[in-house]
Amino acid sequence: MRSIRPEIGVLIGICTHLGCSPLFRPEPDAEGVGVDNWPGGFFCPCHGSRFDLAGRVFNNVPAPTNLEVPPYRFESDDIIIVGEDEEAA
Repeated sequence: MRSIRPEIGVLIGICTHLGCSPLFRPEPDAEGVGVDNWPGGFFCPCHGSRFDLAGRVFNNVPAPTNLEVPPYRFESDDIIIVGEDEEAA
């Protein structure tokens, strides 16, 4: 499971290739991504790694793994605590 609530993703925005910052490109076929049929997600312009909206890495890109999901929990509907998981509550 990559998210506690499917409508909210909590990811560490560091590309798993060389530590660059991927750009948020949620729109399908976003300009500058360089790929037909882009479903939207995160794109690292430095070396072309692509991740979907859940932070999962696409095949045939330099990044070796998915974007990391840190430990986190919802303190309320409006507050997310990053660095603590649900068991810490």
